[in-house]
Amino acid sequence: MSTNTMNTGSQVTDGRVKAMVVTAFFAAITFLGIQSFRIPLPAAIGTPFVHFGHIFVVMGVLLQGGKRGAVSGTFGLIIFDILNGYLQDVPQVFIETVVKCLIVGAIFMILKKKAQGDKKKEYGYAIICAVIYGCMNIVIELVMGTIRMMILGSGFAAAVAGSVASIPATVINAVFMIIAIAVLYQPVKSIYRRVA
Repeated sequence: MSTNTMNTGSQVTDGRVKAMVVTAFFAAITFLGIQSFRIPLPAAIGTPFVHFGHIFVVMGVLLQGGKRGAVSGTFGLIIFDILNGYLQDVPQVFIETVVKCLIVGAIFMILKKKAQGDKKKEYGYAIICAVIYGCMNIVIELVMGTIRMMILGSGFAAAVAGSVASIPATVINAVFMIIAIAVLYQPVKSIYRRVA
């Protein structure tokens, strides 16, 4: 076996290990972003609260790509749910996080290619993708809240009304996340490039 082949194999292994460490880091900060900062809000459905979690989910998608972002975001959110008594929410969180991350990751990849290295365009596209993620989150929560209330016996109109009454926390989280991405994307991206 030549030295070149051994070096290439070592570089591939190092790259995989580094990618796993970065993905685990994003999962950890997603968990900590919810665990360490929560402001509960009143709602007709569930127990919504304002938190930092989605900021790190979206940042993970923008920096790592949709697949790895889906892994880190899903793990971070699910670990929080399991450790904090929201076990019943795990299937929904798993499915919706994977779907949102893969869609937003694919859109950002297409837009990033379109930017052709223009940092201002890429920054604008990152914010657009954060808005898309936030809007998807609002729509999914509205639909799932309505379905949950209908399963519990509410009529359609009452279920929609209850779900709409619970949406402010999701809207606040979405707006908060978009602002945070607008502020943090460029500095975090430069740190990520040096480390990863």
